[in-house]
Amino acid sequence: MAEFVYDVRDLKFILNEWIDMGEVFSLDRFKDNYGPEDVDFILNEVYKLAREVVFPINREGDQVGLKFENGRVRVPQGYVRAYKFLQENGWGTANESLASDAIMPLTLYRAYNEMLMAACPALTSYIKLTTGAANLIYRFGTDRDKEKFLENMVSGKWSGTMCLTEPNAGSDVGDAVTRAYPTEDPRIYKIKGTKMFITGGETDLTENIIHMVLARPEGGAPGSKGLGLYIVPKIWVNDDGSLGGPNDVTCIAVEHKMGLKASATAMLSFGENDNCRGILVGDPPDSRGISKGLAMMFHMMNESRIGTGHNALAQMAAAYYFAARYATERIQGRPFTDPKAGRVPIIKHEDVRRMLMEMKAQVEAIRAMVFKGFYYIDIAEHGRDGVKAARCQGLADILTPLIKTYAAETAWAMIGQAIQVYGGVGYTEEYPVSQYARDVKILSIWEGTSFIHAMDLVGRKMRMENGRPFADWMDDRKEFIEKNRGAEGFGREMSKLEKAYRCVDEIKDIYASYYQNMAEKGRLIPLFAPRVLSCCAQLFAAESILDQALVARRKMAATAPDHPDYSYYAGKLCSARYFVNSILPNVYVLADLIREADTTALECPEEAFLAG
Repeated sequence: MAEFVYDVRDLKFILNEWIDMGEVFSLDRFKDNYGPEDVDFILNEVYKLAREVVFPINREGDQVGLKFENGRVRVPQGYVRAYKFLQENGWGTANESLASDAIMPLTLYRAYNEMLMAACPALTSYIKLTTGAANLIYRFGTDRDKEKFLENMVSGKWSGTMCLTEPNAGSDVGDAVTRAYPTEDPRIYKIKGTKMFITGGETDLTENIIHMVLARPEGGAPGSKGLGLYIVPKIWVNDDGSLGGPNDVTCIAVEHKMGLKASATAMLSFGENDNCRGILVGDPPDSRGISKGLAMMFHMMNESRIGTGHNALAQMAAAYYFAARYATERIQGRPFTDPKAGRVPIIKHEDVRRMLMEMKAQVEAIRAMVFKGFYYIDIAEHGRDGVKAARCQGLADILTPLIKTYAAETAWAMIGQAIQVYGGVGYTEEYPVSQYARDVKILSIWEGTSFIHAMDLVGRKMRMENGRPFADWMDDRKEFIEKNRGAEGFGREMSKLEKAYRCVDEIKDIYASYYQNMAEKGRLIPLFAPRVLSCCAQLFAAESILDQALVARRKMAATAPDHPDYSYYAGKLCSARYFVNSILPNVYVLADLIREADTTALECPEEAFLAG
């Protein structure tokens, strides 16, 4: 089996040299527990853990998969051992849980968690969903709910899920038909319905599973506004916190998937025997039948969305690192300019270097974008300055669809590049990149398709609060360009970044005009929304990697050429230049397409799309 490798140096650069972690560590929530001196120790420890404990089970999960019998799911035994090891040794749910005294800054937690996701993405989803469910109870549950559930969830003794999707209500969550019927206890409802595509919906990793379920109470308004949120344990939890009996939650199927085969994606039936109880979160529906269930669930969904983008980055990065190492070991072919010379490692060949350079640039630019998002969330969630915290929340809201979608879509393409570097053996199961290709594809669909997030950007994020957060976001791009326009050695790149900025600024105005003229231009809004998202994401990613390059250039000037850091910093400059010169120009092309507003896809007869 190939040995797991990861670029810990880049994670250290982000936390030690780029992001202002001094500001983050000084926040009241973290200042007594974590500081800059912890970064290298934590990253080194988890890298060892990823290599020795987590990565070895990745192939087992893919080849062995799940066992589903009589409504019970058994995961591979290696997963049980690794899950317990992570939770019991302080690398699990507690570090991201708002209810935990040991909570880490998201920037730090996510840096180490990236290596665990890369080592075994099917395992880490169980931990992430438990954190999200626990945070939902922490934010909106009663003190009694917190006492009953949080300790065991934070410790990883119990797991958690998010239950939205139904057989006839996928992305249209408002069409959900799962019902909640009142009982004599105003906080307890009988839950009846079916949910599907529930990650971790049934496993033997934990003794109990806490489902966060959207359901429509009696008298609930139609659509998403009528949905309530309910805590539905697999095993009922008594008032004293002890386990009672089964709560009439049945796993009726698990999906047979293209990838992530050890991640249990379950179909759950609630209340087959009319005895499934759920605990109401928040207030009951008002006089109009309106509940805030979906609004509350969005907190968990948004955490999962940015986490999904990060998961995609981790898998893309792992595939790139495997491919790069293989390219140094595989001897094949001779130099193009000296065909009589001896055979060389394929990393010497021009096209292989191009593919590796593209993967490196995308990985590092997206990672920079992701961690800027985590920084905003840390400040928004825990900052002392209310004005700055609110501004950072708006910036994080805008980045969420960009990170989720651009990372997931790019990962699929870049892992394909990694397979290409391997050549024919990359298409076999002998090397890990084929598994990453299968595992990563779901992430452009998971937690909302790419189109849903594109519409969230153009329909909501660009327009919310009269456009103020998006204007702040654009102001930050403009400020960076003006500040660094004369940066030594990057004049060409800054000029291209400014051109991309002007394209996005124009696209913003074009879309404002579409919304003002819905009768004539309305269909253009969804037609080009994914391209708008790509433009915004590539602009931000380009700026982020350029910002890193400016830091790296200063560090490089003070580093001896024979020091290992010198090559690292030189590589950072190459990543920035390649991204801006070879990837960012996509924005200019997409802007042209949006300006031209070709409507062929709308005009083509439906019958013409069909064969036969």
